[in-house]
Amino acid sequence: MIKKKKIISFQGVYGAYSDLVCRKFFKDYETLPCKSFEDTLGSIQTEKAHLALIPVENSIAGRVSDMHFLLRDIKLKIIHEFYHKIEHNLLAKKKTNLSEIKEVYSHEQALAQCKNNLKILKIKPRKYIDTAGAAKYISLSKKKNIGAIASALASKIYNLKIIKNNIEDEEFNITRFLVFAKDYMQIKTKRNVRTTIVFETKNIPASLYNALGGFAKRKINLSRLESFVVDSDFKKSSFLADIECHPEKKEFKDSLIELKRYSNSVRIIGYYKAKDPNSNK
Repeated sequence: MIKKKKIISFQGVYGAYSDLVCRKFFKDYETLPCKSFEDTLGSIQTEKAHLALIPVENSIAGRVSDMHFLLRDIKLKIIHEFYHKIEHNLLAKKKTNLSEIKEVYSHEQALAQCKNNLKILKIKPRKYIDTAGAAKYISLSKKKNIGAIASALASKIYNLKIIKNNIEDEEFNITRFLVFAKDYMQIKTKRNVRTTIVFETKNIPASLYNALGGFAKRKINLSRLESFVVDSDFKKSSFLADIECHPEKKEFKDSLIELKRYSNSVRIIGYYKAKDPNSNK
């Protein structure tokens, strides 16, 4: 059973960027680390957590791998979105200098976001399951010539020093996070609301064009549209879409009727206040 203390789960170990974002936006919650995205979302179903936070896309590296498959089958609801500026730090043991580091460990996305600077520094990238896990690994390792790319929070938790701040290649390095719960959250306003849907189009010519035609006709913007194949013969495709409209508005409902006409299935998996990627709040 869920403890009385409010809990939000995330993928990774303490000090992960997801942990940092949980602590930033949910200050009255305890954070719960989980091994995988499936375990993170499952923690709500098993009543280990009230909420779950998941990264879904990054301004440099693109979408987070396999998240679209999880969202396709998910029973939970999206209730918030947050954008967070990722500030990668090169971490090492207290007595290690930058010139001594020959290898750096981190999650593959973090390494991808820092690859140009790593080339300049002549440091070899080494993949690790996550950023904070890499920080924990080098803190326990006997090697002195290795480092990790992780958050400033990870440096504090694992007693490492920051050798180089902001080692990411691009200054505009923003990750979008979604927060999940068992039920929809009621939103008082119908302005600046984003609705996320998953739908599977029928295998007929121009099905996607016609399915989305209702939104275009009513001047409803789609800020995100991703496709993924759902069977082995590549004849069925599902789509994940973020729509700039409250689902209770008449124009959304009318557009949904047209969407369903050309789809095998349609599900609304959340609606929430749309945030500005540049606000970081």
